[in-house]
Amino acid sequence: MNGEGSDPLRERVEAWIGRPMSSSGPSLAPDAVNLPMIRHWVDALDDRNPVYLDEAFAATTRFGGIVAPPAMLQTWTMARPLIEGIAERGGAPVGVTGESPIAILADAGFTGTLATNSEIEFVRYLRLGDRLETSAALESISDRKGTALGQGYFVTWINTYADAQGEVVGRQRFRIFKFAPGTSGERSSSAKTPKPQPAPPTGEALPSFELDVTPTVVVAGAIASRDFMPVHHDRDYAQVQGAPDIFMNILTTNGYVARYITDWAGPEAMLRSIAIRLGGPAVPGYALRFTGRVAGEHLEGDERIIEVAVRAANELGDHATGTVTLALPTT
Repeated sequence: MNGEGSDPLRERVEAWIGRPMSSSGPSLAPDAVNLPMIRHWVDALDDRNPVYLDEAFAATTRFGGIVAPPAMLQTWTMARPLIEGIAERGGAPVGVTGESPIAILADAGFTGTLATNSEIEFVRYLRLGDRLETSAALESISDRKGTALGQGYFVTWINTYADAQGEVVGRQRFRIFKFAPGTSGERSSSAKTPKPQPAPPTGEALPSFELDVTPTVVVAGAIASRDFMPVHHDRDYAQVQGAPDIFMNILTTNGYVARYITDWAGPEAMLRSIAIRLGGPAVPGYALRFTGRVAGEHLEGDERIIEVAVRAANELGDHATGTVTLALPTT
């Protein structure tokens, strides 16, 4: 429709704005935060920050003990998958019961899913034994858009993560493109005014980091983040969806962004937020180069708050761009 005329399907989904994404209510994480899952994550992403596994070292830091990598936040609440039929379900780990915005779109033929944006706020780091509950509320749905992947809708929702005492530990604004594979990708003929680009930051440059993206790297990150969507491990399925190959999932991208920042800032760094926008895919055969530059900093009490502009790019263009905010103790 591209904004022209009525769109009953969009209107049906729009009626969910402000409501829970699922009629079944909040979801309880399958397991509490635990050392084996943390070890799996840091091994898959080669993240050697000692506060994640070294109890003796972690006890000497501001954290006072082992903490989970912050970018794992969503991983803890990923549903246990039913592998049989997962491709037919468009990558959904289990069959959707009851009505939901995503089910409405899938039933209408918009079965493809591509994550496009993630903005995560970390209220506090997670510790061993924390068991999370997550709730999601729909924030918006775009007009129907035409892209190279096909016709679809950008759907945005807010995930809220809480511990067993009901205290919020993190929030995430998450946007996906739900599309119908193989449909016309024609765009609206109306002219679009390019958005003005902000001036690049001029602060301290971080050392660059180059990641050799192999099939193993892609699959290891997907499984460590408990994402069994076939586009991240099945080349044939990914190509049917319009991708050139299997590609890195957004949870893994967030994990590498977090690792890049803490490798530079050190184990006392506490990430406050990661906000990224995905562009081109991170696929095997194309090395991913991470760069960053300090965009601003200020003091809050005994904390030095630093904002870093980050970029991960390969020969296909920008894979991820965004900002990371972190806190360092001043003493």
